[in-house]
Amino acid sequence: MPCRSFRFPPAAARRSEDARRADAARLETRFVLIALAWSIVVAVGVRSTMAALTGPAFQADTGHRASAEPRERWFSCTLGGKPCGNLLERTRVLPDGSRAQETELLLRFIRDGVTTDTRISSRMVTDVDGTLQEMEVLQTLGKVPMRSTWRFRGDEVEETRSQGARSERTIRPRPSEPWFTPSAALREVTRLGDLEQPVTLRVVDPANGLEPVEVAYRRLGTANVVVGGEVRAGVRWEIRQPDAPLVEEIVDASGETLVSRTSLGAGLGILEIARTTKAAAAKAADGGLEILEAGEVRPRFAEGIGRPDVARSIELRITPRVGELIPLESCGAQQVRREGESLVVVVTPGNGTPFEAPGAQYLAATPVADHTDPAIRRFAERAVRGSKTPRERAETLRRSVHRHISRKELSTAFATAGETVRQRRGDCTEHAVLLAAALRSIELPSRVVNGLIWIRRSGDERGAYLWHMWTQVAIDGKWFDLDATLPPDGPGFHPGHLAITTGDLSPASLNSSGTRMLEVFGAIDIEVTGTGVERP
Repeated sequence: MPCRSFRFPPAAARRSEDARRADAARLETRFVLIALAWSIVVAVGVRSTMAALTGPAFQADTGHRASAEPRERWFSCTLGGKPCGNLLERTRVLPDGSRAQETELLLRFIRDGVTTDTRISSRMVTDVDGTLQEMEVLQTLGKVPMRSTWRFRGDEVEETRSQGARSERTIRPRPSEPWFTPSAALREVTRLGDLEQPVTLRVVDPANGLEPVEVAYRRLGTANVVVGGEVRAGVRWEIRQPDAPLVEEIVDASGETLVSRTSLGAGLGILEIARTTKAAAAKAADGGLEILEAGEVRPRFAEGIGRPDVARSIELRITPRVGELIPLESCGAQQVRREGESLVVVVTPGNGTPFEAPGAQYLAATPVADHTDPAIRRFAERAVRGSKTPRERAETLRRSVHRHISRKELSTAFATAGETVRQRRGDCTEHAVLLAAALRSIELPSRVVNGLIWIRRSGDERGAYLWHMWTQVAIDGKWFDLDATLPPDGPGFHPGHLAITTGDLSPASLNSSGTRMLEVFGAIDIEVTGTGVERP
């Protein structure tokens, strides 16, 4: 597609426009790496010895007192060789003989000088026969923890989801057999002996919810690991599940983890969770890892091409920096075609791609986008009062979300829509998720887009593409883009967006979106080959 080009306008001509966009630009640089957090959660969840995840936050809820002192195992977390947190595994034997296996995960990252903690805790309780009785996960990705609990009662499972004062209870059928807990899966593959081919088992893990996930185990051989100055022999296992990074784990003869390694893309490197002392694990969480620039892509510009964010349309050429070309999808304003070993991407705001009805998942309430929350419904209904057409209502909600989130900040890792509508703080993910939930509350299908956005950099007008999240709405049979981080008095979307993947905000889609985004980290180059005329 040929595009008309323009040169950068003189600085004086841009002054008023830049002032109007200053707040939005600051927000866009403060993106949250949701893909990183969720992919690490999934990677930890498939670890074969993790029969559960939890910590002190659950102790008041168990209704039991341990009959013996719990056994603890500490791990340090590093990413690309740099400390980023720690992990605690704990085993409790309860008075009735049942066993609670628990883990606490802390990840600490620094984004543009702001420290953000992500805490994931959960638990699995099995009876003396190894039958699963209860599992629970507590995710502190925002300011208010989100808890999910499953209690197994014969052929039924009581599922409870809560955040703050809100709680929702559902009775669901027990998953069809056969399936295993993670620790039982490890015992099963170990029982089978030396495995030349992967063995796939259905595993239920709180990191993935109630539905069993097919996990493939492959024995890779033996290895020695140094733990606390002592050399310990172990067996190497490769653990793989759909929509999650590949995990390599070394376990000792008793089945306990010595080290776990997960590849999180060319830009981030290896996440290593290594057995260590309590003091060393605490030190691994002291500093925090700066990751703002890990996913940055500095584009090249063809001769005479100007700023992507003020164009009517844009044409990009995407080439692989490492590995194979990563496929991108046509969605919303974005059209993609392949030319040899490159992708040509054309982004034209206002264009849409087909929405195939009924698409019930795009109207459903999810743990992070629970549009049945009365606070979300009240917010959306007030905002669209007086708007007549679906397009008017969608754009009105976009502007309202921008105004409603009055504290544009980085301290929140990934808040739910319900938390955001009450706390009124967040970055791009909070804007995107609240807008998606508000759209669903007025019966407009929505989804979120994980991708990159072009921003200016101080002293460098060529700028950079950084991680970002925004929203799409389905109207008149097509998906259209809306970015609630952009100012209310300007366009609701500009062509400086590059979509990597879309998701319906279900836990499964967050997992898969996270994995796809990590594949892009440090793996692509972008050339801006053409732009349309500048917007007035």
